Amino acid sequence: MSFKAGVKEAAKMLAGLDMQQREKILELIVEKNPKMAETLRQNLVSIDDLKYATVKMLQEFLREVKLSDLAMALRIASEEVQNHILNSISKSMREEIKEVLDGPPQPVPEVRKSYQKVMEVIQRKAECGELILKAGGDILV
Repeated sequence: MSFKAGVKEAAKMLAGLDMQQREKILELIVEKNPKMAETLRQNLVSIDDLKYATVKMLQEFLREVKLSDLAMALRIASEEVQNHILNSISKSMREEIKEVLDGPPQPVPEVRKSYQKVMEVIQRKAECGELILKAGGDILV
């Protein structure tokens, strides 16, 4: 039996593990194929995972990302994520983001550049546990 699902499915499986298990597996992959390990790391989270972020997590996230970059990146996010973010922020921020979302089409390279900037913040915050990006991911104490 062979595994044919690809990098995205492998990343989803890794994302389902706790951080220690995930890092242990990624360390083993780095030894055999560093490029694959990096590709998996990049696919562990996507902008659509922000739908699981709490309001408090989003507030912290918004302190580190330019609103204009987030608005541009949300152009390629799911409607569910767009609504989650828009319903979790202030009216003025919502209006600023909606202006970009409802505005004229933008060049793909510009959208990708903004998306990449946003994803760097998401990945960094997810890796250090400041963003919990999975269903039922609320922090319990």
